Amino acid sequence: MKPPVRIGIIGLGTVGTGVVQMLQTNRAVIEAKVGAPVHLAMVCDRSATPAEVKKLGIASVFVRKAEEVLINPDIEILVELIGGYEPARTFVLKALHAGKHVVTANKAILAKYWGDIFEHARIYRRLVYFEGAVGGGIPVIQALNEGMAGNHITKIAGILNGTTNFVLTRMSQGGLGYHAALKEAQAAGFAESDPSFDVDGIDTAHKIAILASIASGTRVRLEDVVTEGITQLDARDIAFVQKEFGYTVKLLGIARFTPNAVEVRVHPALIPAKHPFANVQNEYNAVTLDGDAVGDIMLYGRGAGRMAAASAVVSDITYVARQVAAGTAGKLPYVSGDHRKAAKAIAQADMQARFYLRFTVADRPGVLASISGILGKRGISISGVYQPEDNFVSGKGASIMILTRQTAEGTMGKALKDIARQSYIRAKTVLLRIEP
Repeated sequence: MKPPVRIGIIGLGTVGTGVVQMLQTNRAVIEAKVGAPVHLAMVCDRSATPAEVKKLGIASVFVRKAEEVLINPDIEILVELIGGYEPARTFVLKALHAGKHVVTANKAILAKYWGDIFEHARIYRRLVYFEGAVGGGIPVIQALNEGMAGNHITKIAGILNGTTNFVLTRMSQGGLGYHAALKEAQAAGFAESDPSFDVDGIDTAHKIAILASIASGTRVRLEDVVTEGITQLDARDIAFVQKEFGYTVKLLGIARFTPNAVEVRVHPALIPAKHPFANVQNEYNAVTLDGDAVGDIMLYGRGAGRMAAASAVVSDITYVARQVAAGTAGKLPYVSGDHRKAAKAIAQADMQARFYLRFTVADRPGVLASISGILGKRGISISGVYQPEDNFVSGKGASIMILTRQTAEGTMGKALKDIARQSYIRAKTVLLRIEP
């Protein structure tokens, strides 16, 4: 029998607990795939209680200091599950330097330190697997990195955050306002007490940057991802576009690729009811990958929850452990490309989109003509105009909704600045993009 492959875990939170449970419960099937015993040699966490450690049955391998795991020469695979930028980045780099392979679900360090991490992996000839970083239990990394390896990727789009999708589902189906929907998400365990990382779009930005980096073979910088969250969404807009146009609002991460540049953005978007994303509800995620040969592929599944993420992490552990047992781990990199080369990003002003605009204006003659004239002078074509009598009733003024044809973001921004200077404007204009 081959010698055991020894695993060390740092981080015993929600995902870490699930990983330990899966390694114990599914040990036989995992070891059958690996072709060798898989031993959980050490588990580290600073805050786990003795009762939690005892319940998991890991008291004999439990430690409080991460350094004990990092310097242990018997551990061949480090599983980093603490999240955040630091000290997670330091732990991963130290592990690679110490000759350990790494499995992580940490989208933050991958998005921000992509070049450093994979350059270290190349130098030390070690593997970094990260299926759990994007899409929860959906095997999107494997599909993009391996299943579509022979394709030129033209577009990636996805609902990549379970928290925001839960909130938007409740706003759309339950007619709730943003804050009420967020409270439901927190009560259901799908939102943190401080949800800003999710609702501001940062989590989705990390994930689409990772996917875009794999697809482009370069490093897509986090600062080049145009990012907007959902905190300013009005439930009345969601209800109106659903009733009048058959649109659903989702927070999307989108990457488009040209031969010379990449366009990467995160924002709420109106999508038609016939689009598969329209039926992705609550904590579920979905991703579409467009390849020049294979066409359009969609992956769907749970994007949040302990066991969904644990499933992805244990899958990575299994694949890496199998290579360790076979003596092939690190001979070839998991992710190929020029990791230190930053992708050329398309500026937001040059991005193209169709738009939904809601203006709050003084209720007097000539206002619509003025708005249409300003848009026309900027070369923005209108596809529809709506002036509902019973929606958006408030003391601020009347509402005018306009749908536009495709135009550049920079052009639209200039037009809205022109309109904002007019005396009839009573509130900030609402802008939502229409996708695709």
